[in-house]
Amino acid sequence: MVVAGGFLIGAILFAQVASPVHRVFDPLQMEGFISIKQLFSAKAHRVPVKAPDLTITTLEGKDLTLGDLCGLNQLVVINFWATWCRPCIEEMPALERTHTAYRHNRIALLGIATQDSASKVREFVTQHNITYEIALDKEDKISNAFGGVKVLPTTVFLDNKGNIIKIHKGYLTQRELELNLKNLLPK
Repeated sequence: MVVAGGFLIGAILFAQVASPVHRVFDPLQMEGFISIKQLFSAKAHRVPVKAPDLTITTLEGKDLTLGDLCGLNQLVVINFWATWCRPCIEEMPALERTHTAYRHNRIALLGIATQDSASKVREFVTQHNITYEIALDKEDKISNAFGGVKVLPTTVFLDNKGNIIKIHKGYLTQRELELNLKNLLPK
């Protein structure tokens, strides 16, 4: 593995010297290329720093704007999920427990169901007693506004100014979720 890693670094450095464009293919970002500097920086993700100020309609028909939600809370947690996604379903109890434990601490949790029908999502929410806000993203408009969500589940953390401060791709355990909340909440 050390040899393979050394080979990769050598190939990247060679690409830096040999190519006037200085671009490297990023397998995490299939639609584009990023520079070497971006590859090793913390901001290599292709999402806006500021979250888009969207109006989102929940399953109950309530309109929420992300700007208002961020302004009212210290932290907003947006979880992109689907009823057919096993890791999404497995992390739901942790999200529900977190919502129950932290909702009075000005933390808002918003679930965005993608690639699902409204009837399936409603049935799932009722069956699993989900109490936090759930919205439906039928045509991927919300996920595309966040730069395209390619992995489910994906959890996005926003500060009270609407800035994206962390993105977690994949399953999120209760412990990881609580550590993120403690680290990301203002002191």
